[in-house]
Amino acid sequence: MKKYTYLLFLFVFIFSGFFSNSVSAQTLGERLSGRILIDVERNGEAWYVYPKNNKRYYLGRPNNAFEIMRELGLGVSEVDFAKIDSSEEVGDEYLGNIEFAKKLAGQIILQVEKNGEAWYINPLTYKKHYLGRPDDAFKIMRELGLGISLKNLAYVHKSILDENIDEYSSYKHKVEVKYNNESYYLDVVEISLDNPDLKIITDTANELNCTGRCEAKELVDFIDGDKVFAAINGTYFDTSAEKLNYYFFPVYNSRSGIFINGDQLKYPTTGPIMAFDQNNKFYYFKDSRDFASVENFERTYETKLQAAIGNKPRLIEDGKNLLIDWEVDEKQRYVKATRNAIAYKEGDSGSKGSIYLIIARNATVSDLAEILKIMQMEYAINLDGGYSAALFYHDEYMYGPGRNIPNTIMFAQK
Repeated sequence: MKKYTYLLFLFVFIFSGFFSNSVSAQTLGERLSGRILIDVERNGEAWYVYPKNNKRYYLGRPNNAFEIMRELGLGVSEVDFAKIDSSEEVGDEYLGNIEFAKKLAGQIILQVEKNGEAWYINPLTYKKHYLGRPDDAFKIMRELGLGISLKNLAYVHKSILDENIDEYSSYKHKVEVKYNNESYYLDVVEISLDNPDLKIITDTANELNCTGRCEAKELVDFIDGDKVFAAINGTYFDTSAEKLNYYFFPVYNSRSGIFINGDQLKYPTTGPIMAFDQNNKFYYFKDSRDFASVENFERTYETKLQAAIGNKPRLIEDGKNLLIDWEVDEKQRYVKATRNAIAYKEGDSGSKGSIYLIIARNATVSDLAEILKIMQMEYAINLDGGYSAALFYHDEYMYGPGRNIPNTIMFAQK
């Protein structure tokens, strides 16, 4: 399909009022039930949203698409089959039982009393389209496809829970960790720093320092042209009217080369810094004064800074729970909520190790520190949680998003 067709699809999709800013993964999956989606921003990949669970299934190549269609197909009798109008019939009048057809909208039906031939019920016209051979089916599915942006596609969940893009990264859903006679469930993205094509980005919505009414945006909006495959929200920030979206933690803007809130690095109360050089080597500074500045880092280690982020409280240092009592407030200590962290674990000899993006459900910050110790993390810092929590992996929101955020850390392919 030609590029201008994709752009037309995208225009119709975004500007037709199909979405609102408050759309959620659940409601979007429901509204796109039975549709074929074409990712117009990344290679035109096709997905089918199965009406039974409102999850998307990757159609891939013609043979893959045909196989998925048949696996998800619903067998119907010839009597019921005859009630559905055919796409070959021309005219405004529906030649069949349209109320019956509406019940099957978006589904793939199989003629079980014949040769099991497959048909797709267009959820817009309620007419059936013959899928025929794999190439024919693939062509029809793409012709009837609806263009969708990466941002909107991220809201429609896939049919699989655990997945990995390649040998260098993976996502696991509901990882169970037991602590203090309780079970905690985590969403975990693991990223190997040994990936030769890995690019690490820390990004801020504001290009310069901001003390109030600062910029913020949805997690997926930070991606903007990069081949990002994983991302998580960043630091705590102010939600009051006067200082909206302000944060004092230092975050390096990898795009501009500016260290936002770099003046905070000189204070002992700022907390730890996680940094990555141009070769994806990990560095941990338990005191921001040890990092000091970009110039100091690059001169000391004879390398270039690629990404860096700070936040409090510290959770794990050298494999030990070093949560400092005075760094934790009452809510962090006692309220069980969604808690986020970024952690590092050493690898085998010669390996750069791995980064973990973690969301723990129904936990305190104190619980989170113990959980990460049990998981044998070497270093970990707390990130903003609660309504700010958002985790992205392989074109999908694995958690969130809630509100807009002022900064993030992302992992991309070069």
